[in-house]
Amino acid sequence: MNHSHHPGEHDHPETFDAVITQGFPHDKLKLLAKLNKERVREKPAPRAARIARLAAPVATAVRQDQAKLSRAKRTAFRNAIVRLAEEGKYLELIRDHMDMSHTMHGSMGEVGLYRFLAWHRRYLLEMERELQRVDAILRPRATSKLGIPYWRWQDRFPGWLSGFLPATDPNTGLAPPPRKNASPPPKAKAADIAIIVNQFSIQNTGLTDENDYTKFTYGIEGWGVRPNGTSLPAHNHGHSWIGGIMNNTRTSPTDPMFWLHHAEIDRLWQIWRQDNSAAAPRLEGSDRIMDPWEESYDDLLDITALGYAYDSTSL
Repeated sequence: MNHSHHPGEHDHPETFDAVITQGFPHDKLKLLAKLNKERVREKPAPRAARIARLAAPVATAVRQDQAKLSRAKRTAFRNAIVRLAEEGKYLELIRDHMDMSHTMHGSMGEVGLYRFLAWHRRYLLEMERELQRVDAILRPRATSKLGIPYWRWQDRFPGWLSGFLPATDPNTGLAPPPRKNASPPPKAKAADIAIIVNQFSIQNTGLTDENDYTKFTYGIEGWGVRPNGTSLPAHNHGHSWIGGIMNNTRTSPTDPMFWLHHAEIDRLWQIWRQDNSAAAPRLEGSDRIMDPWEESYDDLLDITALGYAYDSTSL
C-alpha cells in the first residue's frame, strides 16, 4: 500500500501531549462521525497464511510481566525486533498504525473510542506472530513460543530496554529521539489502575447511551478522572511520560515499549472482562471489523482461542 498520505491526519492530534491537553473531542463528535463515514479504509488483500495462523494457533504464548522475564527471553525479544527491523517487516507494522483511516483512538471520536481496545489487540497479535516467526529462526530449539511482555504502569521503565531503539523514524529515516521517561504528565500508579478497572462506573463520558464498556474504555484510554475529580493517568499519559517517538500518535510503535505498554492495556481489559464479559461497544456494520485485518470485534474476545495467555490476571 502507498502510505505517503495517511487518511485521517487532519482530524488527529500529532502528539499524545496534544491529546491530553485537548481532552476528549466532545465538541467535534458530529464532525468526526461524518469524517469516519466518509473515510475510505485501506484494506490489503488477505494473506491466507497469516489468517490461518491467527484462526488456529498451534500453541499458547504466555505474555509475562517484563520485570520477571528471564534474561534469555529478554534477549530473544530484543533480537526478534532487530531481525524484523532488518527485514523491513517492522516498518510495515509501524505503517499499519500510521494509517489513521483505521480509526483506533478516542481522539477520532466515538467510533475510535469503541474500536481502541479490539483494534490494538489485533495489532498486538500481528506483531506477536511476526516475533514468533523470526524467533523460530533465531532460536530453533526454543521450547516455548515468544510472547509480548507487558509493563505494569506503576513500575519503573524497564532497564533492559534502556537505549533500545533499533528502528529508524519512518518519517525521517533517522534515529528516533531519545525517551524522556519522566513527568509531566505522571504515569498511572497502582491506585489509578484500580480505579480504571474497579471504579469505572464513576466515569461520566458525556456520550449518549453510555454503558459500562464506554465508561471502561474511556478511562483506560486516558480520558477519565479520579474520584476527587483530578485527571486519571492511563494509556495517553504513558505514551507522553515515555516521550520520544512514543509521544507521536502515529509512529509510536517505532519504540519497542509500545508493545509492552499496549500489552498491559490488553491485560487490564482481560482482567476487567472477567466480571464484565457482557459489556460491549456500540459499533455497527464495518466499524466492527478491525481493518486492515478481517477479524471483527467479536472474533477478538477469547484470548485462549487467539493463542495467548497472561501469566497474571490480577492487578
